[in-house]
Amino acid sequence: MQRPELHPQTALRAALRLAAPLVLVTSLGVGTGCDMIAQFTTPGPEVVEGAHEALRSGDLPAAADQFAGLAADHPDVLHVAVGQAYMQLLAGDTRGADATLAAAEATAGDEIGSVKMRRALVALSAGDLDGVKMHGKASGLPEGKLLAAEVHLVDLESDDAMQILREVAGSGGAVGDTAGQYLEMLDSGDQIQAGLAEATALWALGERESACEAAEELVKALGDDAGDKNAQLLLWAGRAVTSKLPGVASSLLDDIDFPPEGQAWRVQATRAMVAVAEGNAEEGARILSALGEAGAPADGLADAMATACALTDDRAAAKQLAGSVESAAAARCLLQAGAGRAAMDQAPPGALKTFLENR
Repeated sequence: MQRPELHPQTALRAALRLAAPLVLVTSLGVGTGCDMIAQFTTPGPEVVEGAHEALRSGDLPAAADQFAGLAADHPDVLHVAVGQAYMQLLAGDTRGADATLAAAEATAGDEIGSVKMRRALVALSAGDLDGVKMHGKASGLPEGKLLAAEVHLVDLESDDAMQILREVAGSGGAVGDTAGQYLEMLDSGDQIQAGLAEATALWALGERESACEAAEELVKALGDDAGDKNAQLLLWAGRAVTSKLPGVASSLLDDIDFPPEGQAWRVQATRAMVAVAEGNAEEGARILSALGEAGAPADGLADAMATACALTDDRAAAKQLAGSVESAAAARCLLQAGAGRAAMDQAPPGALKTFLENR
């Protein structure tokens, strides 16, 4: 069986995920933002151990070869199908990944819910929101139901969304907390809060630009009695600048009366990102450097520098913005800017560095 070609940027995102357990991450983005971690590939029988080891080491071409062979030799083994679908997803073949998982349902047994959940995640990658809703509900899992509820929200079907959210709210963990936050916004009786719930769902489902455009006036219109208004303005400004909407980000930053406690540096860091996104990388670097000299938190500033780096395609600017911090985010932005050697040098030891070395 022919190995699927791994798309460079898709494969890079996979390598970043593989630095942690083998997971597919979907941002839910409520409040300060929380992540739903939906496991895509799982430890399985011995037959898939070699392929999983290749994945853990970041050797994606070898993993693709092994899963292709296993799919031909063991078509009825669920873990093989899951792994093969994952490799198809990395290659950008969402149609093939869904077909592989659909065929696996016949022998999934008690694991049918997890297969449906994976199909919902594949549909999300493909931008098929109807598929996300259908498979998410069918999974019966809290994570899948939450995804389905978010699709109902963006489809302006708030009653259906709230019914599902009430089922999920008691499930505990990040998913239960997120469902509870959605319900709080929707039950508030405030149309602005309800609108922000819909914008948040758009963001969670990957409709980033539309989400930020919808949120801009909503967040500005929050009443002065909304204790988290400035935090919301800062949150959505950060989302807007990384969604290629620097004008929206500036507009939101201009509305901040008083930065949230301890977050004044983040306001300036976001302005630096706006400068970079608007083509003025030198000004962005100047602001970030000044923040470092002023004692901004080192970890937060490193993240801000990596984010700003990702907003430029200029190799020299990317190197300047990334600094010398060893991080996966810095390596990724450098690679996107065409600075492959610098990316490899700044990648931390692990799957990502191995992936870059094997390119």
